[in-house]
Amino acid sequence: WVEIGAPWPAGGRSSAPIDSPFRITPEQRAFWSFQPVRKVAPPVTRNREWAAGPLDQFILGRLEGAGLQPSPEASRLALIRRVTFGLHGLPPTPEEIAAFVDDERPGAWERLIDRLLASPRYGERWGRHWLDVVHYGDTHGYDKDKRRENAWRYRDYVIRAFIEDKPYGRFIQEQ
Repeated sequence: WVEIGAPWPAGGRSSAPIDSPFRITPEQRAFWSFQPVRKVAPPVTRNREWAAGPLDQFILGRLEGAGLQPSPEASRLALIRRVTFGLHGLPPTPEEIAAFVDDERPGAWERLIDRLLASPRYGERWGRHWLDVVHYGDTHGYDKDKRRENAWRYRDYVIRAFIEDKPYGRFIQEQ
């Protein structure tokens, strides 16, 4: 629908009445999110070796425009620590560090990411944010702090949903 220009039904006009509070003004329509999707060529940068792909060229273009240079590449130790803390909320074990630092085969980074995403630790870390949103608790709380005997089933379902990368629409439907 967006790719074909996001046409409105009934001949391309909004069905909102003229005095509707939901009417989009010409100024609002000029906002970037109302513009048609279009391909944009990556900027030409001075440091052509740094960019590994088009996305990097956009980042580098902004950096160079601000008179900045990219930071030096992180060490393998720094990379595994950053990504493990980010995805699991815990530091990597010494064995995990050694395995990644010593793995010189192509695709070591991708294998590390896949392993971290497939781990129950990933579901536990990121599932807790959803559990906070829905006010999950093992007990009723307040003055009648009675246990919810089967609450763990929902908690475990949320964790599994994150580990399995369940599509958001399906996740909401199931709930």
